[in-house]
Amino acid sequence: MDASIGSLLSLDGRVALVTGGATGIGEGIARTLSAAGASVTIGDIDEAGAARVAAEIGGDAVRLDVTDPAQADETVRAIDGLDLLVNNAGTYREAGSILDQPTESWQRSIDVNLAGLFHCSKPAATSMVEGGRTGTIVVIASVDGLLPCLGTGYDSAKAAAIQFARSLAVDLAPHGIRVNAVSPGHVPVPTLARMRSGELPPLWPQDPSVSGLMGPLMTQRSSNIPLGRSAEVAEIANAVLFLSSTASSYVTGQNLAVDGGWTLV
Repeated sequence: MDASIGSLLSLDGRVALVTGGATGIGEGIARTLSAAGASVTIGDIDEAGAARVAAEIGGDAVRLDVTDPAQADETVRAIDGLDLLVNNAGTYREAGSILDQPTESWQRSIDVNLAGLFHCSKPAATSMVEGGRTGTIVVIASVDGLLPCLGTGYDSAKAAAIQFARSLAVDLAPHGIRVNAVSPGHVPVPTLARMRSGELPPLWPQDPSVSGLMGPLMTQRSSNIPLGRSAEVAEIANAVLFLSSTASSYVTGQNLAVDGGWTLV
């Protein structure tokens, strides 16, 4: 392979922050960016998990609650030379039918999955602009932002996350900062495994007939992924690497669905 082609995916010299990087997709992203040469800080409310991953990849770990704007501002601004932000922190624990979802649960989904994007992107963008650095911001959205699945809180927040990335891309384009979104399909992450084992309570009542969201239509859709399988965490992380690297230097304001064709059927 020509060295110039291989260098397209190199992140040597880049300084990255991955929110929600203590487990699951965020952990996979942190590991991939580090393997590509980036200096990675993992921000998560799970301090022990963040420290574990950071120690294994030779990165840094900080406690970060993306719903706290003051803490997010202080934490992000403290990362010297930041030029790559991956807004991965999110939760689908606040899911359910509008018939039984408390207002507080709906609001938390918005706070974590949408407001958290603003809380972290604003100080990151400000730092990049003030430092004269062209950088990249990647928002981890979801196929649920394209097709209804988990309820008005999560689905609406993820749809808004896609539009947030599009709007921010136009906003920051004069500064050379690119912004894109990645929408994963079904990914078997540890949280789902813990729910199946009974360690964590299920997202939905045992009787799915109480909501059309988890009825036959949803079951049929999720069982008919054109590629015939769920995604590997690494496949989501590879998409983030592409959008973070010079291989995508002319790509901004896009939403890349990494779903095996899930949204096609």
